[in-house]
Amino acid sequence: MVSGVPRICVIDNSAVVRETITIILADEADVVALSVAEYLRHPVTPDADLFIVGDDLPAASARALGQSRPILWLQGEQTPLHQVTARSTIIRRSFHPEEIRSDVRRLLRQGPPAPDGRAAGPIIDYPVFSNEATVLARRAAATDLPVLICGEPGTGKARLGRAIHALGKGGRFVAFAAASCTEAAIQQVAHIAPGALTVFIDEINNLAADVQQVLLGLLDTGGVFSDHGWHSIRLICATRLSFEAFRSTSALDTDLFYRLSIFPVRLLPLRERAGDIPALAQHVATQVARSLSLEPATFTPRAIDRLARYYWFGNLAELETVLTRTLALTDHRPLDVGDLLFGFGRLLPQAAGGAAIPTPRRSEGATSPEAAVGLIINELAHEFKNPMVTIKTIAQHLEHLLDDQTGREQVARLTGEAVDRMDRALENLLQFTRFRAPSPTDITLNALLAPCLTDLTPTLAERRVLLNYRPPDPLPVFVDAAQVGYAFENLLRAIIRDLPEGKTLSVRPVAAETVGVTFEFPSPGHPVGSKLATLLDQEADEATLPLGLVFAKSLIERNGGRIDIGNDAGITAVTVWLPCNEVIAPENGKITGLNS
Repeated sequence: MVSGVPRICVIDNSAVVRETITIILADEADVVALSVAEYLRHPVTPDADLFIVGDDLPAASARALGQSRPILWLQGEQTPLHQVTARSTIIRRSFHPEEIRSDVRRLLRQGPPAPDGRAAGPIIDYPVFSNEATVLARRAAATDLPVLICGEPGTGKARLGRAIHALGKGGRFVAFAAASCTEAAIQQVAHIAPGALTVFIDEINNLAADVQQVLLGLLDTGGVFSDHGWHSIRLICATRLSFEAFRSTSALDTDLFYRLSIFPVRLLPLRERAGDIPALAQHVATQVARSLSLEPATFTPRAIDRLARYYWFGNLAELETVLTRTLALTDHRPLDVGDLLFGFGRLLPQAAGGAAIPTPRRSEGATSPEAAVGLIINELAHEFKNPMVTIKTIAQHLEHLLDDQTGREQVARLTGEAVDRMDRALENLLQFTRFRAPSPTDITLNALLAPCLTDLTPTLAERRVLLNYRPPDPLPVFVDAAQVGYAFENLLRAIIRDLPEGKTLSVRPVAAETVGVTFEFPSPGHPVGSKLATLLDQEADEATLPLGLVFAKSLIERNGGRIDIGNDAGITAVTVWLPCNEVIAPENGKITGLNS
């Protein structure tokens, strides 16, 4: 941005669109308008503060733009919509002048993304995958040909499938287990706007005979017709069997086997990649340290030697779990042998002399009850983490343990749902205990809400809940963004979880004596209203309430805010009020504010 004037780059093949937007924004921005061909010849990413991009820009180029600057997408009526994020929005090509001016102002206020060093998206690179797998996968990504990925559980088959898709020609990515991949399921996916579709099928060796014929038909035609038009379909399949075992023992139709295995990518187990472990461990540890905002990870030679000699039952997934646990619980660097937490027995790193670090005893007045509860929650969460890994492994092998297909599918589904629910609960516990005294900063209400609503989009879609939300004007609040954003997420999850399908959740800002946000939803038969009312009762037993609601209330009050509940004509309104100035000061780990 030069002299306070933002620089906006418009990329679209329509000269009318380019000139119109230039005229609309001329009084508040320096607008550069380019055709797609002109932009591809001379990319201007470093010079622009915001991009306005038409739907004729290649998907790969559009994704690259979104990694560095906010984007306003111009979409035709029949074009598949891009994903909306906190740093992007969508308007139709038949836009109104004030609509585009408002969206541009809002996106520019957010500024550039905070650099965190994390990877911009899926990668196909050594040392995550072997050199051979990397070469084959990159060659496959440049085509629309079928891919067969062979590898044990935990080697990253689904991850590689998504990466191949992401580096390809764009479109949608849909994953199926073999048992759920049917002709009806594929047709259902196709009942949306037309476009390219990548179908990933796991455990392809278990595919039913009739579905095999459907896949042969897809390979013959290259896609499928629906009421919305033509959908080109690319197949990426995976199996836990080795390529040789799959070829010799699979019940797959011979013709289908050869047509699916044009690009056979073998993902070796880590026990066969001992020479790659040093580089792989350093790569994974670096990514984890950046994502957790920790100091760079380094290892002693003894630690690297131990990692290289371990059997790695869960392959890449287990390595990532061990290093994440180790980095989250160990402060010093470099990491030594005694710091590595494999999850068998000891859950804390060892002291320098080799003895386990003693559990700190509470001296009189030294530890607050809240800190003591935090320690207990951490211990319980880590205690349950390892059994969940075991349960997940068993679930992956259930097809070999049960003979009845219907029973096998039901047990696998119920086990997976239970494990996911426990996993979310424990992650919730761990995240809450990381929060300490708030560090308030000036931030807009939309900057708190937008990331949360974006993360909840899959949940809203799954529950078929409609969201009524328009980004508010810049209403400033003065809170710890991480804590209040986390509180919003827990509050919204509790509301969405019990909303009937097809109902609407409205989110609207409120500006009165201070700044707030109201979540409105139909209340008949909805338990969240009564739960929240109980939560606000000072005499209530919080042990009977969902932990997410307890956490949300605690963090909002810790930041000087409060929760109000109202009910009118069958509509429950939950309003969260937040402080909006700097006179609020930390006091005993809390902020004195609206409740004082």
